Amino acid sequence: MTGMPNGLRRALLHEGRSFKPHGAGRARARDSSPEAAEGRVSPVDALGAVVSEPRPLPPSPIALSASLPPKTAFLKVWRDGGAESYGIEGVCCCGIALAYRRQPRQVRPARLTLGDLIHGGDGGESPNSTLIRLITWSKEASEDLKGFLSKIRRAHGDDVYMIIEDLTGYGLPWELLWHRDKDLTVEWLGALFPIARSVGRPTAAVTRCTGEILTYVAPDMAGDRALLDRFQVTTREVSLRTLLNSLDAKGDPVSLVYVACHGEYGRVDTPYARADMRLIEGPRDSGRGISLREIHAHDLLRLEQTGGLVFLNTCHSGRERVDPDLDNTTLRSFAKVFLDAGASGFIGTMGEVGREHGYDLAKALLHTLTENPDTPVVVALRDCRRKASEPSMKVPAENDAEAAARLLPFFYAFMYTYFGNPQTTLRPREEAR
Repeated sequence: MTGMPNGLRRALLHEGRSFKPHGAGRARARDSSPEAAEGRVSPVDALGAVVSEPRPLPPSPIALSASLPPKTAFLKVWRDGGAESYGIEGVCCCGIALAYRRQPRQVRPARLTLGDLIHGGDGGESPNSTLIRLITWSKEASEDLKGFLSKIRRAHGDDVYMIIEDLTGYGLPWELLWHRDKDLTVEWLGALFPIARSVGRPTAAVTRCTGEILTYVAPDMAGDRALLDRFQVTTREVSLRTLLNSLDAKGDPVSLVYVACHGEYGRVDTPYARADMRLIEGPRDSGRGISLREIHAHDLLRLEQTGGLVFLNTCHSGRERVDPDLDNTTLRSFAKVFLDAGASGFIGTMGEVGREHGYDLAKALLHTLTENPDTPVVVALRDCRRKASEPSMKVPAENDAEAAARLLPFFYAFMYTYFGNPQTTLRPREEAR
């Protein structure tokens, strides 16, 4: 198996420098609003207000460019003082830099989290309104940021691995930053660059995911089970806990852990709503599930030993939040749990995804990765988004119901987010014929 290039490992470890700042069918989940933060962020008081902390300005990122592999860029976002403002800096492998500058207007948008806006059934706002909201946010983004992206595109084209480490917990949809430049094609960032989100830790050294498949598929998602019939699947008719127990024991290499079920994010009718992130076992109204905390309590030694891609094809599985029972400064997520355990990559969703569309994306993604085993997962996911983005290029009337139906598949595709090593590839074992 191939290892991660030393340059990328150094980049993600920040070696040698100080870096302290910080209408689409049944859906796969429920939702309510988040409150989050990452890595270590500014603490909040009992009323939820950010407690101001003095912090030094971050150094110039130019030195980091020497540690990045070719055609790779790095963008870091962190909470920057009170009033939910945030800072950004970045660098490309060639030395193109986005230097930190305090931006008074660079604050958390009140309503921009996809999981709060886009719903497969009742609730949420019109996808047309969300599209217009995203374009407005993009046009008002920092001129420094837009210039940084333009320079990278002119220097390298659009096949640049973009590593984004967002420590804010604001749910900013960077993949849906609309980038336009008079000399460049207009496109959403997640359809331009293969984007790998970082959870603020070194990525796994194993990038070539080979071996068996472990899976849990909910009874009402039988189509997802059929997607895996051509591969060597070790666990099929199991519970979520049985699946996790099998990951706790050391064993043969795992290429893919695939879970297709409903997900839940912050039920407002529970006393621990702010910390409640769960995968649902069985029908979505079964009341049975396994929480993020419970998954975190597992050892997951098999991933530590062999790596592997974890794909939670469930609603809200890519979102992050704090757990106030533990502390109010650390972002927690399914992505972080599995990557900390040793997974090479993680795919989850940033909101509620229509069941049929979740199946369609998984089918397209797995087909591409098995037919082109040297294609990195982030590239295949970028290409899925690119194909889905075509209907969004013509801005519809704000209340056009037909356009809303057309836009839901676009938003669902962009909800799928990759975390981990940008060079991860998937080579599952196929069944003998």
